[in-house]
Amino acid sequence: MRSTTKSPARRIDGLRLIGLFKICKALLLLATTYGLYRLLNPALVEQLHDWLNTLTDTFERRLLERALDWFDSLGSARIGSILLVTALYTAVLLTEGIGLWLRKTWAEWLTVIATASLIPFELWQLFFGHHHKPLAVLGATTLNVIIVIYLVLQLRKGRRARRHSS
Repeated sequence: MRSTTKSPARRIDGLRLIGLFKICKALLLLATTYGLYRLLNPALVEQLHDWLNTLTDTFERRLLERALDWFDSLGSARIGSILLVTALYTAVLLTEGIGLWLRKTWAEWLTVIATASLIPFELWQLFFGHHHKPLAVLGATTLNVIIVIYLVLQLRKGRRARRHSS
């Protein structure tokens, strides 16, 4: 007869939820990185410009043309640097996500350090940046603070449990 209660290894809890969130962020970033990499192909950019000329809505066309022109203005070296940093950040997110999913203590520490290190930049962006969507920045910052607090509490709880068991 099967047990109706889930074993701790299969249960979705805060660690696994954060891990899943980090994995989803990494996959989204990976798709974005691939799209940027594809834009390094001049033939594809030319096709996009040709396609833009078929659009009748001038607002959408201007918006997309500006985005392509901005991307072209970055230059190959800068785009390569952006792709490298993005790939490294994606690797960190995947490491955090998989480690948290597997309930590894090192992943909790890694996530606390990596996430907390970004909070000052997010706060600076919130208060001094010229953002058109301050609520989105506030939401992301709040979520990161909640993640850090949750993981620190989990780490402390695990530390106390290890101390009492010895």
